Amino acid sequence: MGTVPWIVNSEIYPLRFRGICGGIAATANWISNLIVAQSFLSLTEAIGTSWTFLMFGVISVIALLFVVVCVPETKGMPMEEIEKMLEGRSLHFKFWKKRSQPVEKGNQTA
Repeated sequence: MGTVPWIVNSEIYPLRFRGICGGIAATANWISNLIVAQSFLSLTEAIGTSWTFLMFGVISVIALLFVVVCVPETKGMPMEEIEKMLEGRSLHFKFWKKRSQPVEKGNQTA
């Protein structure tokens, strides 16, 4: 994946979630690195060096296809435009929705 997670990570999240989402993404990236580092020697002993590299190569090709198909081009776009574009493509979970009115003490529905 190279630098893709770090570049996309800096512009893909809404401003209000950028800190926590960036931390989650960085943690996931380092955990993935740990899995590769910890499994490499065991895999080479179990299935051989060439099959291990083939397996990691196939995973890399799948990741490349995912990036080409699913990650939009944002070069030269202002942050507000990126957020609008991604908002239309995103999954909308209840906790992500902006509240238009403050919640009253007696009325807890949002």
